[in-house]
Amino acid sequence: MTQLLVFKEQVQKFYQNYALVLNTLFRFAIGFIVFYAVNRVIGYSPLLNQTWAEVLSGCISMVFPVQVLLFLASVFIVLQIAYVSNYLAITMAMMLAVLYFMYVRFLPKHGFVILAMPVLYALNIPYVLPVLMGLVAVPVSVIPIGFGVAIYYLISDMVYVINTSTEDTINIYKLVMQQLSLDTQMYVSIFIFAIVTIVVYFIRNRKTDYAFEMAIITGSFLNLILFLVVNYLMDININILSLLGGIAVSCLLVWVIQVFRLPLNYAGAENLQFEDDEYYYYVRAVPKMNVTAARKKVKHFNTRNSTDNKELKAEEQEADIMAQDKVDLKENKDVGRGHDFDFTVSLDKEDLEEIEKEN
Repeated sequence: MTQLLVFKEQVQKFYQNYALVLNTLFRFAIGFIVFYAVNRVIGYSPLLNQTWAEVLSGCISMVFPVQVLLFLASVFIVLQIAYVSNYLAITMAMMLAVLYFMYVRFLPKHGFVILAMPVLYALNIPYVLPVLMGLVAVPVSVIPIGFGVAIYYLISDMVYVINTSTEDTINIYKLVMQQLSLDTQMYVSIFIFAIVTIVVYFIRNRKTDYAFEMAIITGSFLNLILFLVVNYLMDININILSLLGGIAVSCLLVWVIQVFRLPLNYAGAENLQFEDDEYYYYVRAVPKMNVTAARKKVKHFNTRNSTDNKELKAEEQEADIMAQDKVDLKENKDVGRGHDFDFTVSLDKEDLEEIEKEN
């Protein structure tokens, strides 16, 4: 744990030093990955299924916000589908438009959730987002999570029908809509992810020690239990090994993100009480865990520097002695001025006779 915290401090320092460059690279990587994934899944158009289109999308995402990237990704998907079926492309455009404008209206800052969900499904770790959004966001984040799940299953059903059907474009459109309406796993996933997000949110807001860690474990366990129960009751053909592996990896990833985001030292927690004219306050303060890596200082010595230091010290000592002598002399003079001296003079007979003659 200590080594992880030290690594966190090093990463944060590196990010602070190169924040502008790293942010630009991250935005490019997000745009490139999104369009690369689209081309790998539905790369039907030979013109768009090229590396230049993916690089161009990454460059665009470096300049424009995530809302623009989400819009361009929707247009890109529609153009790819139009190469196969115009009717299906129009339907896809209408559905994406509804999702897009609902998203822009209510949750303009959560576009990355919609973009990330299909990519995480491809990596078999979609369980990351419900737990993570429950930790860092509010329950309304279930809306972009649901949008992301719907887009993933819409694209999956469309690809399945196109690859397995020999019908014309109109019949392909009908088959896709029928497949989507009967896709029970999509509705189940949206429902389970919404429950997990809300439960994680309420657990991490509890005023108890290790609330965030408890929320992560509970959310992961709830994902597993609910999918197993639904698979048993509705027989939606979930791969159990894939489910277990995906939830385990998701739990580990969310825990690492939490450590980097907000590590807390519950051993140093304090309960405080204070009041003002109107209220009495109860405050629980939990310190953050911060570990700074040890810094090594190397001092170089050589003969020249050593000689110079000795000469300098000798001069300083001589100056101090002279200054001390001046202070002592001044003190002696001051002592002499401050005293009256009494003395007695003895005179013989001849001296007295001379004094009398003068008088």
